[in-house]
Amino acid sequence: MFSNKPFFMKRVIIAIFLSLSFTTLYATDWELKKDQDGIKVFSASVPNSNIKAVKVECMLTASPSQLVALLLDTKAHEQWVYSTKISYLVKKVSDLEQIYYSEIKMPWPITNRDVLVDFKITQDTMSRVISVNATAVSGYIPVKDGIIRVLLSKVNWTVTPVGNNQLKIEYTAQADPGGSVPAWVVNMFCDKGPFETFKKLRTMLASGDYKNVHLKFIKD
Repeated sequence: MFSNKPFFMKRVIIAIFLSLSFTTLYATDWELKKDQDGIKVFSASVPNSNIKAVKVECMLTASPSQLVALLLDTKAHEQWVYSTKISYLVKKVSDLEQIYYSEIKMPWPITNRDVLVDFKITQDTMSRVISVNATAVSGYIPVKDGIIRVLLSKVNWTVTPVGNNQLKIEYTAQADPGGSVPAWVVNMFCDKGPFETFKKLRTMLASGDYKNVHLKFIKD
């Protein structure tokens, strides 16, 4: 099935190491980088990586169904996920899992990146806490000329309902953009990107487009 076994095994080892890095990461001290409009953005060094991980903490006014509906609306990512040029659904696996494609705009002269994401949502029916795991995957769509494919990316959300239509958000992410990316660009996506993303996410939830959403597979 695989014509280049050494290369394949190398990718497996990298993926396992990245997973272990995240396990180590969560015991690491986070450095507060930005605290504005109720949105806190932290960064932390990851062992054996020049790319820092990011954590966001904030409150959102929404029901669990409203937030999940927005997260699953992949086309809408173009409106609120920082620097997203194109986003669309590739495959619906189930009501709470899907594969989607996203192209990320990079400042000139840096090449745009794209990524295929396996996006999974689970909910504890007792506590109503929602967990989101978004991991880069390969396949589905061939690599495009002039765009660098991101192969290592992991995002986790923990969404905790706290009453009065309020959701406590903890978001963590790390990605290897591949290629050669200057430090100032990495810092821009580390600090500014998460803040702008959650600021726009709030705006989207307040717009009313998801106001009357009640998902049968989510407990509000």
